[in-house]
Amino acid sequence: MTAAKAPRRTNKAIAHVDPREAISPASRKILDGFRLEDIASHLLRRAHFAAEELFAQEFADESITPRQKAALVMLYQNPGLSQNALADRLFMDRSTVAEMVKRLASSGLIRRAAAKDDQRAYELFLAPGGAALLDRVMPRDMQVEQKVLERLPAEYLPLFIKCVRLIVDQQPLSSVGQVASVTSMTPLTSASAALAETAVAASAPRGR
Repeated sequence: MTAAKAPRRTNKAIAHVDPREAISPASRKILDGFRLEDIASHLLRRAHFAAEELFAQEFADESITPRQKAALVMLYQNPGLSQNALADRLFMDRSTVAEMVKRLASSGLIRRAAAKDDQRAYELFLAPGGAALLDRVMPRDMQVEQKVLERLPAEYLPLFIKCVRLIVDQQPLSSVGQVASVTSMTPLTSASAALAETAVAASAPRGR
């Protein structure tokens, strides 16, 4: 007599098994208390997207990205930078910057010249088209930066900038106590300081 076969598990039966039951208690404790709206990395990503959207809306007529603008600013401030040095200043990978440099050069916004000490390398300079673009863009760009930060209380703005710097700073903190001394860090850049002063002035009560 043939032995009876064990009943096959149907897809319907499998569907009743909650895959969450396989998660360890330790991980489930974390998951149960997880609130995406309170996660710093998630909020920073959303803030980044919001800033990018404001920039895109303001400069739709210029066809320039925030990274291209930053590259032009760097070449205005540092004529003759090498491509690798530009990548370091922008905190971007070199292959991405190489492609961006090609586009900026083909658009007449920058010019490339053979480096004096290495004919295989290029020195980068702002072209007349790039200078004209910066002249049009920068006053409006400061307005975009103000819009990005306009919801922050004026008195928190300098501290906010310094806290963000702590996150992106490449140097590790030697102790937790350094976080408490954030206000003693390097002063704000002139652009950030200008924004802070504008915000404070805007929030100050006006005399009658």
